[in-house]
Amino acid sequence: MYVVVAILLIALVACVWITISLLRPPPPRTYQIQLTSDTGPRRVFLAEQVRAEGSRHQLDVVLTAKRYGALEALAEVDTPNEFKFALVAGGVTAREYPNVRMVTALAKEPLHVLVRPDLADKGFAALRGKRIFLGPSTTASHHVAREVLAFVGLRPAAETGTGGYIIDSTPPEEAARELNRIESLKEPERSQALARLPDAAVFLAPPPSPLAKRLVRGHGYQLLPLPFADAFLLDRLNPPNAEGVRIDRTLLTPGVIPAYTYGIEPPVPAKDCPTIDVPLLLVAQDDADPEAVSLLLQTIHDSPLTTAIRPQPLSEQVHPFPLHPGTERYLHRNDPLLTPDVTAKFEKIAGGIGAFGSGLLALYTFTRLRKLNRFEAYYREIGRIELIARGLELDPVAPTEPAALRPHLETRLSDLKCRVLADFAEGGLKGEGLVAGIIALINDTRESLARTLPEGSPSPGLTG
Repeated sequence: MYVVVAILLIALVACVWITISLLRPPPPRTYQIQLTSDTGPRRVFLAEQVRAEGSRHQLDVVLTAKRYGALEALAEVDTPNEFKFALVAGGVTAREYPNVRMVTALAKEPLHVLVRPDLADKGFAALRGKRIFLGPSTTASHHVAREVLAFVGLRPAAETGTGGYIIDSTPPEEAARELNRIESLKEPERSQALARLPDAAVFLAPPPSPLAKRLVRGHGYQLLPLPFADAFLLDRLNPPNAEGVRIDRTLLTPGVIPAYTYGIEPPVPAKDCPTIDVPLLLVAQDDADPEAVSLLLQTIHDSPLTTAIRPQPLSEQVHPFPLHPGTERYLHRNDPLLTPDVTAKFEKIAGGIGAFGSGLLALYTFTRLRKLNRFEAYYREIGRIELIARGLELDPVAPTEPAALRPHLETRLSDLKCRVLADFAEGGLKGEGLVAGIIALINDTRESLARTLPEGSPSPGLTG
């Protein structure tokens, strides 16, 4: 007895343990993602902030040691490898990227146009024949700057031969190192080095840009406004440039660099400086884990980091690439289980099932009636034989002499019995009890014939 109780207790404890194990949620999984960033220091800092906040949302964000230009980063993400995510300036492409998917837009980066103080009052016309810092040709900033300069009638000397500006493609990190070196020099070497700086610098950066701040505060550069931003953005069918890079102006928007951003006394700019904004995008490879993408969006749009970067709501963003499935999942995370679309689909399915069920019921009823009609036909045939034997019904086929009538009716009964059995064997008749009842009635009718038409009896006739 005690052994049985012990076994039952052990079994009960095991069942409880298994149930708790099944119901208890699994430990949260940590997703590791590889993220490339552009060469700008502000973008690198933003990537660092995403990594720090992502660690609180089951994300291990690994930043690549190499800094990629936007075109290089897009090519990396489009190629199957471990680098699944990238921060790139939107609207600048060199080809199609079939494996790149849109995750979200993080911020807007205004175009900075900085010129030496002696050129500030002369506008863009003063940049003819001057050296302009644009950064490497692998960056989006380089190509946006060239397109804007082309809009005001300025082209590189390499294209025009004479009168064009000279492109300075120094990487931003090298430009920062050169400024550090100049600041460490003494006169007259410092003045000589300052004279060798570019006459202008045109680049994308979220304000306040460290490079712009150093050029303004340390070397007197001034911001040039872009009052033609709206006119520049009107041409949305612009072709690719000579290098095959196209600027999708539908993604660009008019913007401003607020007054006093880079200086207080004197104010730089003295008033809001109109310019062009380019979106900073987070893109992913199409096979990136949707759950990791959803967690990354939670990090950006639903965390303390959101107030710092203030991203545009996902529902209002323009998508230069197809949305990643993880983004779709995040967008519909709060949708009710039964949306109008789902309800409409259920109604269609229910209507189809109802129609199908009605058809099955009609088919069943029809089949059932056919079977009942078969039984009824057999019963009518037996009843008719009884009437003919008693002389209550005439059959032109049946003989009139009793000696011949009885064998005739018995033969008809035998044929009827054979038909019933054959019909039952082929599945036309269902129900062994009903079939047995017909066979019993045939046998009773046969015995009735012997009583009704004994040998030597007179011919039956109609009574009346």
